[in-house]
Amino acid sequence: MPEDGRRHPDGRAAGLVRLASFIVYRFLLRPRWLAMMVAVVIAAAVCVELAGWQLHRLEARRAHNALVTSNSGVSARPVGDVLAPGRSVGPGKEYAQVKARGTYDARHQILVRYRPLQGEPGFNVLTPLRLAGSRNAVLVNRGWIPSLRSTDAPRAPAPPAGEVTVIARVRASEAADRPEKVIDGQVRFIQVRAISAVVPYPLLGDYVELARQIPAQRSDLPRMLPPPELSEGPHLAYAFQWYMFALIAVAGGIFLAYDEAHDGRLRERLRNMRVEPNEPRQPRQSPGRTSPGRTPPARSPGPPERPGPAGPTGTRGHSGTSATLENEDSARRPT
Repeated sequence: MPEDGRRHPDGRAAGLVRLASFIVYRFLLRPRWLAMMVAVVIAAAVCVELAGWQLHRLEARRAHNALVTSNSGVSARPVGDVLAPGRSVGPGKEYAQVKARGTYDARHQILVRYRPLQGEPGFNVLTPLRLAGSRNAVLVNRGWIPSLRSTDAPRAPAPPAGEVTVIARVRASEAADRPEKVIDGQVRFIQVRAISAVVPYPLLGDYVELARQIPAQRSDLPRMLPPPELSEGPHLAYAFQWYMFALIAVAGGIFLAYDEAHDGRLRERLRNMRVEPNEPRQPRQSPGRTSPGRTPPARSPGPPERPGPAGPTGTRGHSGTSATLENEDSARRPT
């Protein structure tokens, strides 16, 4: 016996318990149950992986928001200090505020296809801005114009004439699966290298997105693009949903296995608890009891009387019976 005076469970008894458990759950070795358990494990693993993917996207979104907040809060710098011909900005300089002064070149204006704004299809308008005191130019995304639900490209509004000063956000040149080409004054992606091949002067390595212009444009179009959204999106909620799906898959598999080991009692109980639609469950009645609001059936005081012979009117009545009783009564009286 141990020094603390307590008895440890016998190893043989523990072995018998394990053997009994194996016998109870040996149905899990059947092909059908093996396939179901594998499916449960795979489903749970996929849900956990998708939840992790959503959390990864959430972290990327938070990093993007921090970059936008930090760079947009700095005062605008000269565009030549941030961008250079043939060189792209680093990932830490995107959305930085820059200032540029020059004149627009309307002859080499380009439209960017498939650029919806607030759910409405349209184009972005790219106009080179020839920098004052330099032979270089910077590509300015002046804003958005609607497509007017037509197969033909709309006519982009002309930029202001004369010298202008723009305050803009730096944007990195967009990547694509294949090199972009300018066709009929349109492109699908904003690739500065492809666009620089159709203009007669060097372009800075990336483009800028117009935020303010002096003097301001007189027309409503193109509409300036809104600043980048700083929300975290639905990624956290989606990750929680995927974790819940994984938990439901595992709990469902455990429930079915436990219920099968106990002869399906839980499933039978659930089936008995179901109530058919539009058919309320009636309480069971005890013998001799009636439901409230119901009148118990009247009991007959005795066996029904046998009908007598037909009377003078041709209907059966009690006249024969009454005469017999009167005769018996008169016979019993003393004379």
